[in-house]
Amino acid sequence: MLSLVHPWPAQGRADRPTDADPVADVAIRGCRSVAELYSEAVAGLGLPSRVGELRLFHRHEPALDHVRATVHVDPGPEGFEVGHVQVPTAFADRTPEARAQVLLDAMHGMVCRLAAARGWDVGALERCRRHVVERGMEYHWSSQPKASPDRRHTAYAELRLPPDGYGRVRLLVARRDDGTVVASSDEALAFCTSQGFRRSAASLRWSGKDHVSLVPYDWVPAVRGGLVGLTRDADGWHASVEDYLAVRPVPAGDPGLPALDVVVEGAGATAPEQVPEVTFVGGGPIESRRVERFHRAFRAEMHRFASPAGQEWWGDSGLRLLEVQIFYGGDRPRVRGRRTDQRLAVFVDRPGDSLPIGDQAPVAREVVEEVAALVRRRTGLGPHPGLSRG
Repeated sequence: MLSLVHPWPAQGRADRPTDADPVADVAIRGCRSVAELYSEAVAGLGLPSRVGELRLFHRHEPALDHVRATVHVDPGPEGFEVGHVQVPTAFADRTPEARAQVLLDAMHGMVCRLAAARGWDVGALERCRRHVVERGMEYHWSSQPKASPDRRHTAYAELRLPPDGYGRVRLLVARRDDGTVVASSDEALAFCTSQGFRRSAASLRWSGKDHVSLVPYDWVPAVRGGLVGLTRDADGWHASVEDYLAVRPVPAGDPGLPALDVVVEGAGATAPEQVPEVTFVGGGPIESRRVERFHRAFRAEMHRFASPAGQEWWGDSGLRLLEVQIFYGGDRPRVRGRRTDQRLAVFVDRPGDSLPIGDQAPVAREVVEEVAALVRRRTGLGPHPGLSRG
């Protein structure tokens, strides 16, 4: 069942950018809370799926004046569904609330488009969108109470995920008999996922009946720390908070700016709205310096192959997708293809020992020319405009 919709990369250190591009960084971090809430609701729908998650990849696209959301509707080899969200430069100028609303619209639109391709009940997904809105687009979670050794008090953690994409945790103590809160700490920095919230809550410990503490920031063992504590003496309960890291801020934005439009579309050979496109899928395994150098040269040649002129050339093929992938293995160098109704997939086999030791560019260019020759044989296209031998 589809049970998880989330931005990718899913996690990172609070004191470092999640993405090198500052606008994409704001988008990824702003998506986390909305995605946690949406996932909370979508998991209850029981949507049948071959994979359990939809990963959202965010990218800054300066040429846009709106948000463009694209979800791949073809079943692929990955263990997850794939969506792409392109945001304009002006995205970061909006307030956190406006950014969250735009990201929710994009997320909900992509899941609905995926639903149309998978045969799910699109109407049921409205409950997911409403679930996010009704909770103010900020994810909150509370742990189960843990009793003190004398059974007179319980302690629990309250966590939330604000727009900067990193959690905040507060430790509370309540009387066990009537639930009245008698002590509360200030907030400490927590991790950026609901799983991290649960790991932090699991660290809650009583040390005798008068002291309780937890570790607020919990990612991996090497990046785990801070301390939140509540201690009772003759004067009552006292709180202490030690943060492990400092979180990077996000822009406050201008509340006077209008909302950004969101355009959602499907992608893939089975998506009618898919425009003809040439894509270099990538390849591997890259297990030596020689392969790494060749892969860089081949990627550069594929960039030329998939240039605007190359895309226009492919547009006359009558197919939607041309996907090229390279494998640094096999028993011999070769280029092979597989054509389906609206897709031509080209596979390049290049064993590592068949690659030159010196200049890689000429061989990479020859391989791309072989790719173009195969495409022409399979489609009847003329010479590629950017290659000497077409």
